[in-house]
Amino acid sequence: MWASRAWCALCALLLCLIPLGAAADELLRYETSLYGPERLRLFALTRIFDGSPDDPDVRLALRRDLERQGHYQDGAGPRILRHGVSVYPVLGYDDNINGGVLNDRFRFSGLVFEADPTIRAKAGLVAGGGFGTQTRVAIARGTYVDLTGAADFAYSPTHQISRSQAEIAACLRSNLTGWTFVDLCQRFEDTERELGRSTRRVTSVALSSLHQTGHAYHEAQVQLERAYYTTIDQDAVTLGLRSVIGRVLPSVSLSLAGPVPDEIAYRSRVNVGFQMPHDGRLYGIYAWRQYAEGGMFLGTEREDRTFGLGVSADLQRNITVSLTYSNNRSTAAFFNYSQLEMQVRFREFRW
Repeated sequence: MWASRAWCALCALLLCLIPLGAAADELLRYETSLYGPERLRLFALTRIFDGSPDDPDVRLALRRDLERQGHYQDGAGPRILRHGVSVYPVLGYDDNINGGVLNDRFRFSGLVFEADPTIRAKAGLVAGGGFGTQTRVAIARGTYVDLTGAADFAYSPTHQISRSQAEIAACLRSNLTGWTFVDLCQRFEDTERELGRSTRRVTSVALSSLHQTGHAYHEAQVQLERAYYTTIDQDAVTLGLRSVIGRVLPSVSLSLAGPVPDEIAYRSRVNVGFQMPHDGRLYGIYAWRQYAEGGMFLGTEREDRTFGLGVSADLQRNITVSLTYSNNRSTAAFFNYSQLEMQVRFREFRW
């Protein structure tokens, strides 16, 4: 009950924030956009340029952003716009370090079942490190390729076990016309824990459009994707909206996915959240609800409903702390659980 109330309260808060943009000027919205998606930042900067086309600082900032997104590519062949490598430490609390069973006891037909201790989830502090790399190559005016990769490793001294995850992605991003863009992406993710390994490969195409309504800037997007998991494939469509309203960066998305025969799989998911920069730091709150169905458990058709709530805050300019809580309720009681995770993210060291 409290989870549903928290969800409704967050949605109401986001709606109440919309009028805040009415009195905000273009400079304020641009300063806020610096913490958001780069296309929204460029959109906000052009609004300032329209009002001050002769300001040398505005002209320089606009040219730099246009160059970063390949709009000055002269057609003389591919050109590297940027390349970087970063490393960072990892510190956090994980409710399920080993990928085990979160609910170790349940009732069925008057009987009590307990999970084998060797497959129960292990919780505790983890520490480690990670690295990332990003390369952007312009191939035509307004068209470029983003190549990214990241991996991290964390170890639990208490349980003497580790977890690791890695991701690589290649995206072709192109400006179709005006403020309309298309992105073609291929991503691969791999996660390994003591009790198992999972992989996910996603092919997606997204169409984005930026526009202004009143005193707010928006980036609307529709995305089609096909995901290949370790044992199943699934198609999904996502509608999303990210905005700049005064000092706030709200976002909302709705995803609908197709069924997977004889397997539990998510069918719908709603994400709502907002971020707010203050004094050079970024604070955020977000929530989601997910519905999943499919498969059988002890003769019962399985349906899962998950609620999640998270917060994040820059404690210092180089330290970000995030706390995430999720709660799952299933028609198969064995899969009822609550989970808590905390992560401390330190400033990346780039070169």
